[in-house]
Order: sequence, then C-alpha cells, then structure tokens
Amino acid sequence: MPLFMDLHKAGDYEEKPTVEEIKRSHIADLAVQHKYGVKFLQYWINEDAGLVFCLMEGPDKESCAAVHREAHGNMPCNVIELQGGDYRAFMEAESNKVNEFDIVETADGLLDTGYRIILAIDIISAVEDHLYETISGALKKTSGRSVNRPGTRDTIVFNSALPAIEFALQLVNNIAQLKDPSTEIRVGISAGEPVTEQPGFFGESIQLANRLCDIAGNNQVVISPLVKQLAGEIALQAFKSQNSLKVLNAEEEKFLQQLSEAIHGMIAEPAFNIDVLSKQLGLSKSQLYRKIISLTGRPANNFIRELRLQKAYKLMRNKYGNVSEVAFAM
Repeated sequence: MPLFMDLHKAGDYEEKPTVEEIKRSHIADLAVQHKYGVKFLQYWINEDAGLVFCLMEGPDKESCAAVHREAHGNMPCNVIELQGGDYRAFMEAESNKVNEFDIVETADGLLDTGYRIILAIDIISAVEDHLYETISGALKKTSGRSVNRPGTRDTIVFNSALPAIEFALQLVNNIAQLKDPSTEIRVGISAGEPVTEQPGFFGESIQLANRLCDIAGNNQVVISPLVKQLAGEIALQAFKSQNSLKVLNAEEEKFLQQLSEAIHGMIAEPAFNIDVLSKQLGLSKSQLYRKIISLTGRPANNFIRELRLQKAYKLMRNKYGNVSEVAFAM
C-alpha cells in the first residue's frame, strides 16, 4: 500500500497537547485503523514547535484522515503521499529507534523532532563525475544520506546540524586543495520538517537549500538561520575562522526568498533586467544593488548573469538540447 505522512499543529488546538495526550490519540488511532484499511507505523514529535508527524500505510489520503476523525477528532493540517526511497533517505537513520508507543527516538532516548538538515551541493567541473564519486566516498564516513534526484544538484540529508556543516566544510576544503581553476563547488544548507502546509516532502527545505546554493560563492557554504539555531551559537564558534562559511540572518533569508522568486519567475524573459527586478521588489536600484552585494558578495548584474549561466549549464547537463536550443530556452 502507499505510504502517507501527515502534519498536526498544536497551534490549531485550544491547548497545546502533551506527549501523553499524543500517545493516547495514537492508541485511539490504532483501535479504529482497520476499519479504513490503514496501518499507522510510527510518528515524530517536536514539542518545542508543537508539531506531530504520523507515518502510515493506507489506500488514500482520505482514509488516513478518516481514522483521526473517528478516533479523536484531531485532524491533520496536511497529508502527503511519499515515495519509499525518499522516505528512507530523509527519515530513517541507523541510530534511531522506535519505542513501545511507535514514537521515533534518537539513540540517547530523546524525541526525534522530524527536523532534517538538507544540503544542496553544486559542482561545476570537467571531471564532475569523479568529484561526485568523491562526495559519495566522503559521505560513507558520516551519518549523512544521499537523496537520488537525477538531473539536479546533489542532495544530502543529515539528522543534525553540526555533522552536516562539518561535512560540507571538509568537502569544500578538499576540493579547494585541488587548486583546479576549472572546478567550482557551492553548498547551501537548510533545515526543516517533512510536512508543512505547502505541497511536497521537505519541499520548503529543499527549495531553500537550493536558493542558498544559488547565492554561495565558489568554495563557500551558506547556512540558514534555523541551521545556525540547531547547531548552537557556541558550537558554531569553532567554524567562525573559516572564510568559506556564511551564516544568514532572518532578514537576509527573507530577502533571499523574495529575490529568488522574482528572478526565477522572470529569468527566461528577454526583457528581464535589473530595472525590471527593482520594480518587482519595490526597491530602488541603489537599494537593490546594496542588498544583493551584501547577500551574495557579487554585483547585481554579475549575480543575475551567473544564475543564467547556471541554468544554461543545467539544461545542457540534463541534455535538454544543443547550444542553440538552450539559448532559446533562456
């Protein structure tokens, strides 16, 4: 049967449910699940954020929601269907365990919150295949897992922030030591939950990781404010001396989201330029120039040109067409 995962938000209830109440709701689900052909498997609790994620097998989304409706009436905000490979790469970890109430815990007995750290890695090189083999080899020495997404940037998943940052910085340093001017590497690291009120499994986190990768310079790792929070300010101090690490604040992330939506929505338009972009964002050209330089370290026109070239490179790498066809698509 298909796999599904849903999201419950404590903020939707008059009083934030306790872990004990969540356990009782799960037991009630198990008592009626057979009526709808559903089997609840396990779930994740993030107490601080007030989020619960249930994993189940069932014939369809409606049947999964119907179990909750009859069992206790606490309805999910969203239910999504999963691909088995994606679920295993993102959610399973050798160190995790499931307790007697089907709650996923970490190796030390703490609740697994469901948060995952997402890395988007972009490599441009004449020996790209060899370098991706280097990533795979390095990954075997860590707790990270590769998500197979053909035709896109390499996507890596970690359960916690510090190992993800350490892996990314080590990878960038290793490739920088090759001193090959034809090879470039950029990494964006985000964090988030498996299901939100938006479509897609880790959809928002994957999108943000790619946007962070877009603004990264060569041999640079850019991390989101949530990754910084999860890593911890004190622990991050160990990386402060590394020029290859850039940490965004909340205001910068918000501007990045607005900038990316505007650029990617218009980048294929022949008339698209910095004037059009400034009007779209409601900023003067001088304000936009300052913000983009602060965010990316590059002048606005150079940054947009790089995004165009990256898009063209991806189209050609994915065998979209020949040079003329790619140029027309741009």
